[in-house]
Parts: sequence; structure tokens; C-alpha cells
Amino acid sequence: MNTFMIIDDDITVVKMIGSLIKKHELGKVVEELYSSEHAVKEVLFYNPDILLIDYLITPMDGVSVIQILQERGYYGKIIMISQVEDVPMISKAYHQGIEFFISKPINAIEVVKVIKNVSYSLELERSLNKIKSALSSVVHSSINNIEEQEYTIKNILMDLGIIGELGCQDLIKVIEEVKEFKKKNSQTTYRLQDIYEKVVNRNKKMKNDSNEKNMKSFEQRIRRTIQKALENLAQLGMDDYYNPIFIEYASLLFDLTQVKQEMKYLEGLSHDRGRINIKKFIEGILTKINM
Repeated sequence: MNTFMIIDDDITVVKMIGSLIKKHELGKVVEELYSSEHAVKEVLFYNPDILLIDYLITPMDGVSVIQILQERGYYGKIIMISQVEDVPMISKAYHQGIEFFISKPINAIEVVKVIKNVSYSLELERSLNKIKSALSSVVHSSINNIEEQEYTIKNILMDLGIIGELGCQDLIKVIEEVKEFKKKNSQTTYRLQDIYEKVVNRNKKMKNDSNEKNMKSFEQRIRRTIQKALENLAQLGMDDYYNPIFIEYASLLFDLTQVKQEMKYLEGLSHDRGRINIKKFIEGILTKINM
């Protein structure tokens, strides 16, 4: 059973969320706070699995509280309660690693749905940790680190619906090349063009085919594949904004503003598509494999 802490200066909001958690048997509320004055101390003491905190709580705002908590080793899931619609403020929250939001005024259906999705995400993490623990206790792990990383990369691309795209294998090679570069040059940044050149030159077939397998067409395939991932993710968000895959990857692999722009394009509300950042996409995947 998950434990919860709720921090909001509106007692009605706190009591409503607490009541929904109890009614739907989502877990146990271990503490309620109505200001952020002692929030850091209390969260670290109770160490709740899931923290719900108001963005505009005083005297310290929710994002600042979360930043301090993360610096002090709090790893629980965080749900931001917010009536803020200001894009820069929301982006600030996303950059702090906050992926889950509940909007004010509080909607009971939304609250339950978000909490269930967060709980599901927690269960997946716990299951994965149990599997890893079991594997490591049996001959130090039946899957070596390289194979596990490759498996994770392919799973992410499968989640994004691009595993069968023409440029998917090229993209995997680029990710692997960047991974190797970072292992050998931890203090040095890389240029994507240099990475592309290494991958292209390593493949003899690419060397001998100046029409299809040249540098320009290689980069175009990478770009089209990632653009397709953005399209698929935006479609998921349109169908269900709280879809676990959408929540996990929207801000990790893309700029959230561009994901929303792609959603507008797919809905016919804009002629401009969302833009991709190839380096951010690659770095996001490497983050998932602890690189």
C-alpha cells in the first residue's frame, strides 16, 4: 500500500484529496500540511511514496521545496497541484522532474486517475527492481549490462511505435556510438555530425553506396524516425493525457511545448508541426539506461 503526504494551503483541497485516497483505497495519508514552512523536514521524516504539493504554496513555492528534497535524497513520486497555466512556470516544474499534475479546481475523476497512474508507475519500478535483484543474486545476473541496455533502448523505441521504422536501426547505432563516446570521454561533449560520420564509415555498405547511404540521407532517416516518435507520442497524449507512456517520455525525450504543438497540428489547429531536438532525444534515452 502506498503512503501519501498532501501539502496545500487550502484545507478543502487537502481534505478532498485525502478522502478520495481513502474512498478508492489508493493508500494511506501519513501527513497533511497547510504551508511549506516545515515541508522539507516533514517529507524527509515520513518519506511518503507519493507527495502531492501545491505549486503556489507559501512561504516557499512547491518547485523550490521539491528541489531541496531531491538534493537531500528524496526519491518519491511527486504530483504537483496547480491552477497555474503560465507556460514558463509549468516548464520550470517539468525541468525539475515533475511529470504529474492535478489541476485546480479539483476534479475527483482526474485526481483518482492521476494517482492510479502514478501508483502503476511505482509498481512497475518496484517489479523491475525485484527482477534485477533476483537476477543479480543468481550468477551475478543472467543478462550482462550491455544486453540489458540494448533491451531497454529497444523497449523505449517500441513504446514510441518506431521500432519498425526505416531509420530505427540507424538511430540505435547512433545511440550506441554516443554511449561509447561518453564512456571514453566523460568530460568532453560530442558533435552529432562526428557521430554520424563514424557510424556511416563503419558500415562498408554505406561507404559504397553514395546515393542512399550517404551522410545526408542518414541524418534524414534519423530525423524522420524521431519525428514519427513525436507524432505517435502526441497522438497518445490526445487520446489520454495521463497515458503512462506519454507522461514518461513527453518531457524526457522532447520539449513539452513542441509536443503540445504537434498535438495542435494533428488536431488541425495549426499548420506548424512540433520540432524535434535529436540530441535531447538521444540524451533522454541514455538517461533511462543510467548513462
